[in-house]
Amino acid sequence: MAAGGREVAEARARAAEFFAGRQSRAGLLARRYLGIPAERDPVLSDHLVRELRQRTRMDGSTEGSLVKTAWTLLELMQLDSPPDHAAVVRVVGWLLARQAQAGRFGEGCTDERHARGLCQHFLSGFFSPAAPEDTVSPLDFPIGITVRDEAEARFAASCFALRAVLRARQERRQRVLDHLGALLNLGDVWGGWGSPWSPDLVLFALGGVAHAPLDFRERVERLASQVARRQRPDGSWNGAHPLHALDVMLSIPSAPAQAAVRAAVPHICAQARDGTLFVEGTEEHSLIALRALAAG
Repeated sequence: MAAGGREVAEARARAAEFFAGRQSRAGLLARRYLGIPAERDPVLSDHLVRELRQRTRMDGSTEGSLVKTAWTLLELMQLDSPPDHAAVVRVVGWLLARQAQAGRFGEGCTDERHARGLCQHFLSGFFSPAAPEDTVSPLDFPIGITVRDEAEARFAASCFALRAVLRARQERRQRVLDHLGALLNLGDVWGGWGSPWSPDLVLFALGGVAHAPLDFRERVERLASQVARRQRPDGSWNGAHPLHALDVMLSIPSAPAQAAVRAAVPHICAQARDGTLFVEGTEEHSLIALRALAAG
């Protein structure tokens, strides 16, 4: 059932109240979506970029973590830092150096993995989150997803890093294209929603290819349509975190993805009414929800 104008207006009003005075990246971006920028938001934006630069190490990483460094890059891009910004270049350089390194998902080969296309003969360009002997799981992501299986955590981390470097316009690099092509061709994932791949892992894969260059857009949109069909009538997602699904769908400018975002608006309005969104501790989720309200 579609949300009425009153329900959407009430949800937006709650969002406006929640984000009005927040001196954070989410607060700044939310005010842009709401059309109520604060007078000092440009100063805040500059301050936030400086903070992100200070958060990175001399080598360009954030705490030596693939996921945290990819998130720093995404934050810089959201704050309108161009691809040639000094901080962006440094962070991108560290991320790209993690490609094809020991510890990446798909390293090595067994008969069973080869038959499924899940070995190094099929998966090129993946990012390594850690050495093979180190444990990365359980691995937390900024969207609020925790991946507990070791192999799945390495897969999700690589997809997240790919999403970041593509967002930073690194699509001409061969290893980035190799990773992109390997994901698009990984039929084991796209046909495996719920078994053997969890829905959120499929969404990590779709997020990884969301910013693919134009030559790949038709394939990405077909996959987005396939995933969109998993949406429930109430706008939530079968087995997946609904705001993870929305975050990915908002990144893909196709008609089915946009329709999926609109279909989720009633669910968002209900969460706004019951206090699940636009309350303390929900900044990232609330920002995604607001983006959906603005797009829907």
